[in-house]
Amino acid sequence: MDSDSTIWVIIGVVLLLLFFVVVIVGVGLTIFFVSRKRKKAQLAAASPQAPVFDVAASAAPEIAQADVMAEAPVLESTPPAFDYAPAAFEPPLTPEPSALEASSDQSVPDSGSLDFDPSRTVAITREKTVTISYGTIKFTSGVLAGQEFEVKPEGAYIGREPSLSQIVVADPRISKRHLWIGVRDGLVKIVDQESRNGTFINDPRSNRVTEASLNSGDTVILGESDVARFEYQM
Repeated sequence: MDSDSTIWVIIGVVLLLLFFVVVIVGVGLTIFFVSRKRKKAQLAAASPQAPVFDVAASAAPEIAQADVMAEAPVLESTPPAFDYAPAAFEPPLTPEPSALEASSDQSVPDSGSLDFDPSRTVAITREKTVTISYGTIKFTSGVLAGQEFEVKPEGAYIGREPSLSQIVVADPRISKRHLWIGVRDGLVKIVDQESRNGTFINDPRSNRVTEASLNSGDTVILGESDVARFEYQM
C-alpha cells in the first residue's frame, strides 16, 4: 500500500509540473503574438501611404493632346527670300614675309647698340701660387765644398750611400744615411739618423745632436773629425 501511494504522489507531482509548463508556454506564446501585432501596427502607422494614381484620368489628357496634334494643319516652312546674294567667304589676310622680317628686326635690338656698362664686367685673373722658401745649405768643407742645396719642406737625407740619400757625401767616415734636414712644424730641423760619428752644431766639441732646429747662420758639422760642414742660410 505504501508503494502504491508513493507512485500516485509522484504521478501527481509530474502532472502538476506539466500543467505549469503548459501554462507558462501558453502565456509566452500569447505575449509573443501580441507584441508582434503591436510592432506591425506601429510600422504601418509610421510608413507614409503610397499615392494612388488614377490611370484613366492620367491617360485622358495624353489622348486629347494627341487628337489636337492630329487635327492641327501642317504648315510648310519656306526659306526666306533675299533680295541680294550673300557675300562670298574670304580667308583672313596674312602678313607678307617682308613685313614679318621687318617687325622681327625692329623687336630684337642689335647687341652692338647696347650701352657698355663697365660696372657689370667681371675680371678673370689667375691665382698666383706663392712658394715659401725655407732657405739653403752651402757646404764649406769636405768633398761637396762650394755646393749649395735648397731646403725642401719634405726634407732630404744626407749620407754616403746614393740609394739611401738625396745629398751624397762620398766619404767613408760619413754614415750611409747620416742625417735628415727638412721642415717640421714650420721650422727647419735636422735629425741625426743614429750616425756612427755623430752630428754637431757650430762646435764639434759640443754634445751630439739628435734633433734640433736651425737658425740662419748655423753651421752643421758631420762627424767628430770634422769630415764635412755646411752652413744654413735663410
